[in-house]
Amino acid sequence: MLINKIKYFQIILFLSLWTIIGCNSTDKKEQTGTEEKEANTESTFNDSSNIESEKSPLKDTTIIDTLELIVVQCANGYEYAMHNYDFNPVIETELNKFENIKVKPFPYKALMGVAYQGVFDKKYCPPIIEKVDVDFLILTRFDKRYDELNSTKMKWGYELRIVNSKTLEQINTISAYNLNDYVEIEKHIKENIKTLKTDIEKLK
Repeated sequence: MLINKIKYFQIILFLSLWTIIGCNSTDKKEQTGTEEKEANTESTFNDSSNIESEKSPLKDTTIIDTLELIVVQCANGYEYAMHNYDFNPVIETELNKFENIKVKPFPYKALMGVAYQGVFDKKYCPPIIEKVDVDFLILTRFDKRYDELNSTKMKWGYELRIVNSKTLEQINTISAYNLNDYVEIEKHIKENIKTLKTDIEKLK
């Protein structure tokens, strides 16, 4: 009888120990699994953050406010153009070098029927502005009529104006007079293009 009690006690003790060991093992497995999941989640989150930051390098970049404009045909440039003198392309090329300025090609088709020749004052600009979506108009002219008879002796000059297409505010900008040759006009424009850019920005 005593032997049976001892065996019975041993069996119960064995089962109790087995249950305790089993529970601890399960807890450890669950804890290890949870830690691995958390580590994987954190790793995935970090990887995602890195990918997002690599995909979006421009988040901190300042958005550039681009100013659009057209250079209106030279007000008195017809006779000069007949002799291959036209400084408007120089203005367009030089202004397009600035990141915040976009010079649109002159819209001949959109302005069919609109009097854009001979324009060098804001009061003649509304018909042009109605047809063209830009922020500014650049008005240009030579400082005098072309003197074909004395072309070898004539002095050269030019004038530019800027017109804000929204407010019709107008200002004079870069100009030059009493130059010895046409090429000096193009040179002067290139040397003073930053002044023209600054004057445009002041008028916005």
